[in-house]
Amino acid sequence: MLEATDSAMIVGLFELSLAIVAEDVARYRAAGVHLTEANDCRFGPTLADAFQGRQAGTLAFPLITDVVRKLGRTRIILWGGVLADNARAIRFYEKNGFRHIGSFTGPDGLRSLDMMLDLGSRPG
Repeated sequence: MLEATDSAMIVGLFELSLAIVAEDVARYRAAGVHLTEANDCRFGPTLADAFQGRQAGTLAFPLITDVVRKLGRTRIILWGGVLADNARAIRFYEKNGFRHIGSFTGPDGLRSLDMMLDLGSRPG
C-alpha cells in the first residue's frame, strides 16, 4: 500500500493532451481505428520507481478518466505507446481496460504497443 514519507516528494507525472498528432492518427488508422480530437486524447503517465507496484497509478487513474469524461472525450490512447517488453505497465493498462491496437518501432529502434481505452464501454 502507498505510504507518504515526505510530503515534498514527487511521486509521478500524469500528462494528458487533447491534441492528437499525425503519427498517432496514421498508426491507429492502419489498425482500423479513426482518431479525432473531438473524441480522443493522449495519456502519458510516469511513476517514480519507488512507487511502482504500490497502487499509486491505480488510485490516480479514476481521477484521470473523470477529467477526460468532463472534457467530453470518450477514448484515451497512450502517449507514445508502451514499450513491448514492459510487462508491468502492460498489465496495468490491461487491468484498467486498455486494449492492444497495434505495434510499432519507435525512432529509438524499440518496439512499442499502441493501446486504447474506450470510456464508452466502461462504467463512469
